[in-house]
Amino acid sequence: MESIRARRERDLRDTLESLYRRYEHSTSPDPIALVRRYAAREDREVAGWIASAFAYGRVDQIIKDVRGLLDALGPSPAKAVAARTFAAEDLAFFRHRFHGPGDAADLLFVVGECIRREGSVGAFFARRFRPDASVAGMLDRVSAEALSWRAPSETLRFLLPRPSDGSACKRWNLYLRWMVRSDAMDFGLWKDIPPSALVIPTDTHVHRVSRRLGLTRRKSADWKTAEEITARLARLDPADPVKYDFAICQLGVLEICRTEPRLSDCPACPARRVCPIGRRRVPFIEAA
Repeated sequence: MESIRARRERDLRDTLESLYRRYEHSTSPDPIALVRRYAAREDREVAGWIASAFAYGRVDQIIKDVRGLLDALGPSPAKAVAARTFAAEDLAFFRHRFHGPGDAADLLFVVGECIRREGSVGAFFARRFRPDASVAGMLDRVSAEALSWRAPSETLRFLLPRPSDGSACKRWNLYLRWMVRSDAMDFGLWKDIPPSALVIPTDTHVHRVSRRLGLTRRKSADWKTAEEITARLARLDPADPVKYDFAICQLGVLEICRTEPRLSDCPACPARRVCPIGRRRVPFIEAA
């Protein structure tokens, strides 16, 4: 006879698998759409880094600002950043939240330098990955090395965060998801890093939904929380725990699951049967 714990685990797995299938072919606005515009591997690597680096704030604003920057690089972003060093005045049009032309120029220099040193962005990351260690070490190495090439301003440090500083590194982990995983959503370009090594990109949406589904109890969205959520998801799919990231995030992005439980659309939530708040609220709402 199935135990209560085993049944809850099965229900959670079934729910997340259902969410994954529901949102795998999502047409919701997302920065990854900017990367799909390119066919060449090297251009997707560069466009993906740029798009993920500025993936904070409103989605529509991210897409608008990053599209403008990518358009300025021409048909091949990889060739553009490898061939020249951009100055702030070359990118005077760029602004995204608290980042301006100088920050964009610094990021493009870093991306281009990776290509000049290793031949491609993918090779740069792969040679700093240790199969027997966490991706945290690789990200620390990449960030430390890249920051040594430029006078590191606070805004550039924001674009190149380090797990060892406690940051959840949401945008780094998002970039790795795009490059490593392979399905209708992600590109699967980097074969030297297994999907099992990835850590879930943890923003406010993923953190909130994960707490409500019991994937973590931690109150701050930091690196330890991202690792804890990932470890919990790995019990459901050890080979590819981060596959559930986009679906979990969508419950927040679509404002189904909101900060104030009373404002959440629990009746419409496809995860309500494994959410204690959803199970409590739906009968009350339906009876009203």
